[in-house]
Amino acid sequence: MKKTVVAGLVLLGMSSAPVSAGELGLLVDKQVGTAQTALAGGQIQSGHYDAVSPTGVGVRLGYTLLNLEVLELGIVGTYHPKVTDDLVLSGAHLGTLSNQYEALGIQADWTFLLNLHAGLEYRAEKLSATVTGVGTQSVTYYRPWMNAGIGLSVPLPIVKPFVRLEVAVPVNKESNPADNTTFIKAMAPSLQVSLYGGIRF
Repeated sequence: MKKTVVAGLVLLGMSSAPVSAGELGLLVDKQVGTAQTALAGGQIQSGHYDAVSPTGVGVRLGYTLLNLEVLELGIVGTYHPKVTDDLVLSGAHLGTLSNQYEALGIQADWTFLLNLHAGLEYRAEKLSATVTGVGTQSVTYYRPWMNAGIGLSVPLPIVKPFVRLEVAVPVNKESNPADNTTFIKAMAPSLQVSLYGGIRF
């Protein structure tokens, strides 16, 4: 009986907690890859390649499911248009590697003197390696990413502008490329550092 009463009070508290509409923001980021060695065969020439680290911009849309004033829990979706950087083999430019992704995830934001952020998202990364004069090979890399950030917000009456520095890392990464497909996945970003700003409304 006591457990039932406690559970009822918790649900009542959650249902009476204020819920805000959403979040819209712009992400300016630097993606950092890892140098890899490709094996012979396919579109990719064998050898040791420099890390690919493009700079890009993404759009993020979020919706707050639960707002407890100092803590907000919500869902978030991100679209990051294609970014491209050079494929460099032993100092020679051979082509390009492009990356575009869509993501869906969950996030938590704590509001103190500084705002703290933590999130988990699942990305579909569309990677394409183009070798000049040879062709293009593409693969979609599905994997979860974790992110954390720190920033500031301004609690205005209608909207709440905010900005934060955010760091994201993948939960898993291809580390032993055995063919062209796994090589392209291994060249995918292993770190993303972003400046993220927008409004909550």
